[in-house]
Amino acid sequence: MNELDNQQENIAAGARFVGVVIGCVFAGIGLTVLGFMWSQPFGGFGAPPLFFRIFASFIAIPFVLIGGLTAYSSLTGKGLKKKRLSKRARSAKRSSSQGTYACPTCNAPLSDNLDVSPHGDVKCEYCSSWFNIHHA
Repeated sequence: MNELDNQQENIAAGARFVGVVIGCVFAGIGLTVLGFMWSQPFGGFGAPPLFFRIFASFIAIPFVLIGGLTAYSSLTGKGLKKKRLSKRARSAKRSSSQGTYACPTCNAPLSDNLDVSPHGDVKCEYCSSWFNIHHA
């Protein structure tokens, strides 16, 4: 389990509850507008014209979608993940973007004739630490 997973598990229940409530409020506003617009009989007294029904629906649909997704992601804690690199991985990534790989422990450049396992595991020739070039 990485550091970001630990951070998401440590989100307080109250903070998640607030996200669920806000999401449900936005989704409820959208559903209310949709329900009101389309429940009125066509041609009845005070019924909105078709243009206004469609226009209001286009406004209400994002409310429903964004509110629903906010409530879902707050309730489950999923959907908020971004891949973040650790400091060691960033230093290796910085070096690898220049065309050569570097050890994330000692930042020593790796030679071109180094043996790499099929999974990308490499042993640094300088400090003898193991790391994976695909996760660095």
